[in-house]
Amino acid sequence: MTQNLSKIDLNLLVPLNALLKERNVTRAAEWVSVGQPAMSASLARLRRLFNDPLLVKDGRQMVLTPLAESLVPRVTKLLADIGVVMSAAAQFDPATAERVFAVTASDYVTAVLLRPLLRELLDTAPGVRLSITSLHAGFVDHLRKAQCDLLIWPLSLPTGEEVFPHGRLFSDTFVAVVDGDNPDVGERLSADQLADAPYVMVGGPHRAITDGRFDESGVYRNVVANTETFSGAAHLVPGTRMVAVIQRRLADLLGPRLGLRTVELAVPMPELVESMYWHPKSSVDPGHRWLRETVQRVAARL
Repeated sequence: MTQNLSKIDLNLLVPLNALLKERNVTRAAEWVSVGQPAMSASLARLRRLFNDPLLVKDGRQMVLTPLAESLVPRVTKLLADIGVVMSAAAQFDPATAERVFAVTASDYVTAVLLRPLLRELLDTAPGVRLSITSLHAGFVDHLRKAQCDLLIWPLSLPTGEEVFPHGRLFSDTFVAVVDGDNPDVGERLSADQLADAPYVMVGGPHRAITDGRFDESGVYRNVVANTETFSGAAHLVPGTRMVAVIQRRLADLLGPRLGLRTVELAVPMPELVESMYWHPKSSVDPGHRWLRETVQRVAARL
């Protein structure tokens, strides 16, 4: 029998969604920015409402009951539909809006994508600002807590157990860069040459895609320096016999001004696909939707 909606607290939909997504009271509380006692109280009310425990212990973790599992797609769709209804009259005018968007991105994405994005915003949205944060150990947690509006991150790299809404932006390939006068390297860098050359390794919150592929292929690197950014690696190379492996777009951007020469790699590298991720609650926000569309438009012109 269908319950009378007037007797149901629809505010419970938000904590219900968080609990179904996170399967953990503490993380669900962080998701909706409430204290753990408040989320525990919401769970108790939901258990009474559904006459089902919803979350139960399985060893050291919590799992959804069969009823709770069946609710996941329905609650997700219901909240998305509510968002569409509530934002139907909302408008975002970039020409007059004043808003700050928090973006988490690598130095590479900042140089290749966010710089041209800012050029466009200066002309079309003068009151919109970007607060750009570099990748750090807790960047996925920030997205989960909706503390950043967009995370720009390779599609092939993990974002944890969560599945965030996302959209593909652009692709790139990897190349080696050496000093323009480096006598040791020709137009192509073999695995043997790479093993002999002084190598600059890039390592941030996650191991670089390039070094993962080198390891899989059994390619030795003579690492003489480590840096957290691809731009930093490129800036270490001029005037030395060192080698760094960076994205082709970044090499095209920095190479001429640093006096670097681009060298093709004999070891096959995976395609780099950069994507943007956002928190589900931002999907129907008019301003956020405008930002995503603008980012995709700028990326398509790269």
